[in-house]
This record gives sequence, C-alpha cells and structure tokens, in this order.
Amino acid sequence: MIRRSDRRTADHARYARQVVQALAPHFGDLADPTTAATVERSITAYLAAPFDGWEVILDSPALANWRLKPDTGGRIRVACTRMPPRTPDAVQEQRDLERERALTALVQEHGS
Repeated sequence: MIRRSDRRTADHARYARQVVQALAPHFGDLADPTTAATVERSITAYLAAPFDGWEVILDSPALANWRLKPDTGGRIRVACTRMPPRTPDAVQEQRDLERERALTALVQEHGS
C-alpha cells in the first residue's frame, strides 16, 4: 500500500516536472538537465513545506527579472521583478505583465 505522504511527494514531483517542461521553451537555462533537476527539486521541496519567501530565478542571476513565486492553493506563479528603469517604459511594463500572465497560465494549465 502506498502511503499518503509518498503519493503527495510523487504528485509534487510530477507538478514540478510539468512546470519545468512548460517553462523550458521560454527560459533556455531550463533545457540544461542539471538546472532543470535543481529547479524541480526546489519546487517539490517548496510544495512539501511552503513558505512565503521561496522563489526560483528563471533568467540570468545577474538580471533576476523572471522568477517563480508562491501562489494560492499550493501552486506557484511566474513573476516579473524587473527593476524599474530610470525612465518608465509603459510598453515594456505592459509586455512584462502580459508575459507574466501568459506564463503563469501555462504553468497552472500544465501543472493541473
């Protein structure tokens, strides 16, 4: 008989794998098996013991514009945390918001 905690861990790992697979075409570093496995382990650990400060950087650590962050219902979301430029760029902000929403929808769709 499979214990409930083992099943929950397997569900978390499957969700993490689906999230990484959904985001890999959008964030090139996730195509690297080592990076993908590290992100999957982080997602799985977060889901087992959620906390507000958890995040995973999806783009270059030097930029850190795109991240995975906690969402409601034991799920995660994609967030753009781009530092505001000295001169506000409404077009860039709108593109970021649209991409953030699209990627979060993609993650939630594939993680269901």
